[in-house]
Amino acid sequence: MAGVRARSKSTAASIGDEDLTRLRMTLGRLGRVLRQQTDEDLSYALTSLLFTIGRLQPATASELAEAERVTPPSVSRSLRRLESLKLIERSPDAHDGRVTRVRLTRAGLTQRATILSTRDVWLSEHLSQLTQDELDLILDALPALARLCDPVPGPRQAGRRAGREPEPR
Repeated sequence: MAGVRARSKSTAASIGDEDLTRLRMTLGRLGRVLRQQTDEDLSYALTSLLFTIGRLQPATASELAEAERVTPPSVSRSLRRLESLKLIERSPDAHDGRVTRVRLTRAGLTQRATILSTRDVWLSEHLSQLTQDELDLILDALPALARLCDPVPGPRQAGRRAGREPEPR
């Protein structure tokens, strides 16, 4: 039956396994395609860190590692690369000189804005292919989709990226 959705008792939100898979795959694909919309030579990890720095700045390497859900040595390597590209700068903390804070340079802010602009152009071009009814459905779903990004109450599972603040990507 084309219009009937299979329901599963295994999901608390009363969504069938088939629909759950379709939703996960569609959201994942959309995220991947949007992340690929860049003319810059930054890897996904560096681009993600660039956006996290922009959101949290000034931030310590430890804060960035926690936000990115990666190890501090991994963040340190990435920070060195961003610094060599002159996209970030490090400076001592105003209250504790032992702590180093990271922020985007003017070039880093420009790079971030360029990536966002490229992604916005791609998204606008693709949204223009939809009907007004389809656009309305997407816009009406935004609050619920945004809530999916909220942390789930209870202990966080290791290795999970759930609960991470949504990026304006």
